[in-house]
Amino acid sequence: MVLKRIFTYILAMLFFVACEDQLDQLPETNILSENFYTDQDNVETTVTAAYNELQDLYDYYMILWGEIPTDNTYVQAPNSNGGVRALEDFSWISTDGFVGSIWENSYEGIFYVNTVLDVIEDIPYDSESLKNIRIGEMKFIRGLLYDNLTTIYGDVPLVLTIDDPVNAFDDTRTPVAEIYAQIETDLLDAIALLPTSNSAGRANEYAARAILAKHYMKRQMFGEAEDQLEIIVGSEQYDLAPLDGLFGVDNEGNVEDVFSVQYASNLDGMSEGSRYYYIFTQPDDQGGMGAMAMESSLYDLYEVDDLRRNLINESSNVYYINKWTPSPNSNREDAGDNHYVVRYADVLLLYAECLNENNNTPLAGTYLDLVRERANLTGTTASDQASMRTAIALERRLELVGEGHRWFDLLRTGTAIQTMNDFFTAENRNITVNPIRLLAPIPQAEVDITEMQQNPGY
Repeated sequence: MVLKRIFTYILAMLFFVACEDQLDQLPETNILSENFYTDQDNVETTVTAAYNELQDLYDYYMILWGEIPTDNTYVQAPNSNGGVRALEDFSWISTDGFVGSIWENSYEGIFYVNTVLDVIEDIPYDSESLKNIRIGEMKFIRGLLYDNLTTIYGDVPLVLTIDDPVNAFDDTRTPVAEIYAQIETDLLDAIALLPTSNSAGRANEYAARAILAKHYMKRQMFGEAEDQLEIIVGSEQYDLAPLDGLFGVDNEGNVEDVFSVQYASNLDGMSEGSRYYYIFTQPDDQGGMGAMAMESSLYDLYEVDDLRRNLINESSNVYYINKWTPSPNSNREDAGDNHYVVRYADVLLLYAECLNENNNTPLAGTYLDLVRERANLTGTTASDQASMRTAIALERRLELVGEGHRWFDLLRTGTAIQTMNDFFTAENRNITVNPIRLLAPIPQAEVDITEMQQNPGY
């Protein structure tokens, strides 16, 4: 049982972790709250822990899950394991590493969020404004995590309290409609509580609006999504950065960053870095592993003058996405690149998609062209709703490849099975995508311990 395992871990941490390092103090349960949660610093520790779970979540598997089972990329590294190669041919099973890791990191994050929300009202803060911001951040994180969980697994347990760690997680899968209602509530609350200003690594109002818009689009609620995206665009707080100023440690915090997960090299025993460069770039003397290479058929779709071709390296007819920088030290997994969960180009293309679905195709083309012009391309030739839909989908592939969006886009638009079966046919690969693959299996450990119902076909 997820919550019981987390509780056992945290209880052990209370007794065995050195107290001088506040980031390592994780006694996060209601049982301990009367003794531990006495001041603002205690709560801030758990807020940090919630954000840290996003680090673990987006460090590896969420990116691969968004890219490898698509027509964007494939596993090039010869020794990849943990179920990663199974993402290529849609053969993953309930014991594969990504299946369990995404679930566990998500529920650990939710547990920290629920802990903060459970105790924070009774804790004195420097200001009520800061307290409200923290509440908003926690609701943002919970909304984001449940939106991911429902996309990946479908019905999952909805856990909102920690009143009794033994019984709070009753191991039943909550109908997805009920979880959707909670996601919407959490994100609307976050919008009301969060500031509009940017603070590195912390959610603001516009980040919450962007995730809510994506959630609405998943539910085909394009009018509601357009309203949220219009507010972000109309805020004039964001813009498209030059392509050579978009990626890499030196360009973090640029004008395009709506919300990113933060990583840093040479910090806290080299435990705050990312693995992006090591895992995703081409094998080289700097430690590149080459686990994610671009499909040549996608590379061929870039126009000759497209500046985004500069973000792709070629080696022996293999194409590697070059959006990350190597670690500055001997630890190859301690690179400092942040990960964009939402950037402004993503927002503009989502906005264009909503406008088109809401029968405003000419205006959709205007926002699509902003992204194309940044890439040194001429305006789109798409003029009707169907061709505009195709053009926006292609632009999202070209713009966001390697950032973990494609599989979620295919699921959201209901085109995953047709797109991938057409792709495998064109590539002469003997792979057929069946409907059961639209959801990942529930981790086998959860099924074995709790007798939770498994997704059909696994």
